[in-house]
Amino acid sequence: MRNFTILLFLFSGITTFCQNEYDYPKAPKEATTNTYFEEVVEDPYQYMENSSDAKLQNWLEEQARFTRAQSKKQTNYWDLRAQIATMYRVRREKTEDHIKKDSKFEDKFETKEDWNPYTGSMDLLYKLKDQQNWKKLISGKDIISSKEERVLYGNTSINESENLIAVAISVNGSDWAQGHIYDLTTGSKFPYTIKNIRTSTNLEWDGRKLYYTAYKKPKEGRELLDTPTHKTLYRLSINNAAANPEPIYKNPDTSGTYNFWYDIHEKNLKLFHHIHSRGTWYNAISIADLNKENFQPRRFLVYPAEENVELSIKHIKGDSVFLKTTIGAPKGKVLLANLNTPNKLSEFIPEYDIDLQYVLKLGKDKLACIYRNEGQNIALIFNLKGELLRKIDFPKGKKLNHFYEFNDDARTTKFSISSFFHPTTWYQLDLDNLEFKPSESISVPYDINSLETRYVTYTSKDGTEINMYITCDKETVLDGTNPVLMYGYGGYGTTVEPSFSYATGLLLAHGGILAVPNIRGGGANGSDWALAGRRLKKQNAIDDFIAAGEYLIKNNYTSSEKFVIKGGSHGALLVEAAATQRPELFKAVIAEAGPYDMLRFNLFTVGGMNTNLKEFGTPENLEDYRNLKSYSPLHNITEGKRYPNTLLITGDTDDRVPPHHSYKFLAKLQELGDPSGLYHLYVTPGSGHGGALKKQDSHNKILYEYYFLFEQLGIEL
Repeated sequence: MRNFTILLFLFSGITTFCQNEYDYPKAPKEATTNTYFEEVVEDPYQYMENSSDAKLQNWLEEQARFTRAQSKKQTNYWDLRAQIATMYRVRREKTEDHIKKDSKFEDKFETKEDWNPYTGSMDLLYKLKDQQNWKKLISGKDIISSKEERVLYGNTSINESENLIAVAISVNGSDWAQGHIYDLTTGSKFPYTIKNIRTSTNLEWDGRKLYYTAYKKPKEGRELLDTPTHKTLYRLSINNAAANPEPIYKNPDTSGTYNFWYDIHEKNLKLFHHIHSRGTWYNAISIADLNKENFQPRRFLVYPAEENVELSIKHIKGDSVFLKTTIGAPKGKVLLANLNTPNKLSEFIPEYDIDLQYVLKLGKDKLACIYRNEGQNIALIFNLKGELLRKIDFPKGKKLNHFYEFNDDARTTKFSISSFFHPTTWYQLDLDNLEFKPSESISVPYDINSLETRYVTYTSKDGTEINMYITCDKETVLDGTNPVLMYGYGGYGTTVEPSFSYATGLLLAHGGILAVPNIRGGGANGSDWALAGRRLKKQNAIDDFIAAGEYLIKNNYTSSEKFVIKGGSHGALLVEAAATQRPELFKAVIAEAGPYDMLRFNLFTVGGMNTNLKEFGTPENLEDYRNLKSYSPLHNITEGKRYPNTLLITGDTDDRVPPHHSYKFLAKLQELGDPSGLYHLYVTPGSGHGGALKKQDSHNKILYEYYFLFEQLGIEL
């Protein structure tokens, strides 16, 4: 370890996973084929798409025994556990200003989840803000039918004026949920069960009326596989008697391909939806005045449903509507419209040569535009006439958060800055003079000042310049021997920005390096950057990620023997595509909840929704088919090739990216890959794409994953 004062025990070393050759469980094969444009594609493990198949269940039991055998080699398990626990010893010294109430956090009620060791389930507790004692609102054991099931609390919405709360609750991490409503003065439950919603369902209050979206009930046994359809917006009036929810808007697309969403602000319901005219789908924004008894949304804007078009309402002040858009401005700009003048827009803040990420209300009469440039956040603060009041440059390699204030009467507000190498820290902003100062200081069990985040530029395969965060010790010696973890995502226009993980902090404390490239497909450089790694250009994202690895090796940050890549969801697809295309480049891969069979991704759950069709295309189109097959990890495994040591992680009830992707990929990897490589699976029981793990299961997963990581990187504990 270098220049660290971390209080850890030092131990000899991690017992290696490695051996000469692995004897993997043999998965049964069937003579199943799929035909695409007269090309026959073998799919011998397609039966694994049926979670109740007996052959699959037997194979999973054998895989579980194989993984347990690997875990028994983790002789320093308790050492790692103690060191990660040490990383959580963060002391925060708050200033008087931080302790003062902030309108952003002046909620009347507080809620928190609490693990109940006696029932083995997660409870939901609540209390008044100024009280000390927590009360139980929901007992997890009343939701589940067996101790093997896990409760996940999704979106919650508190109605402070009416002392009501609506909670979306799912079991085993499923995206499917039920909603329940409670009176926070008594803790009693209303006799309503809101059915067929999703954990992410937007629950919005207007007085004693609750607005929410729900879907057609999925077929029994197909909950983990089928696409949600017939999305409908409901309004439910809350009283002491049972009531039927009122459907007030139905998605014109009943297939589940096109989505809609909404939000409510100051008695205006904003509906972002699609309309179908003359064989073409368009995007639309409609607004309904909730002061009126009848729900009658007025169509406000209609615009093309194109991949590179964003148009979203960010603030309404009287009749003035402020919108963020990429129409004619791939870096983003702000438009102004009037509620009473549909389809008429004027420029309010022009496009600059840096990426506009957020447009946020900042008190009574200001807007904050948050930009991103070369790994740095820049805040431009405007009044509602469009005049620039202040520019604030934040440190490079850090991320600005919570830079907003919705309360018109607030004089100050708090915001935070996050980093790859230290926990989030808070600041206070004066809304009159726009000056800010720290509102707390933090102390961690290692020397923060010895670390830095570099922002470097490298060249991808086609000559495009790509940026990358590299977080390491300031005194790191570039001799090719440093352990490196490279993380990637590269999809949906999502930018991976600085955030802190305690386990990754331990990697840095042991002299490791964290690398995060801003590859195409992400949103680091605006909408055009996202499009350059989408659909038929998905290979660009993979090439960018591979080129990042080549840069790190060429510049002596590391070598292939000290190099692990990691990704989750789309990032798991990315890292496995990179590993199948350039297996010699990496020592190991950690891939969680990824889609690996890209020829059948569109057939299950959200894979066929418009968001994913835009991102990947569909194998029903010849050009898309050829492209998908060219990088689909499942279809690019070569017999006898030595692939990086692989840890696949999946939840066995994931209904966003079903676990059969991991099962099929592993079966083929173990069948064809050089058996000297370690290819194995860690299944998180009763969990979906977003968690729902029991406390011990969560600890076990983190410890197994990071033990594997440290062992592959050669880090001694």
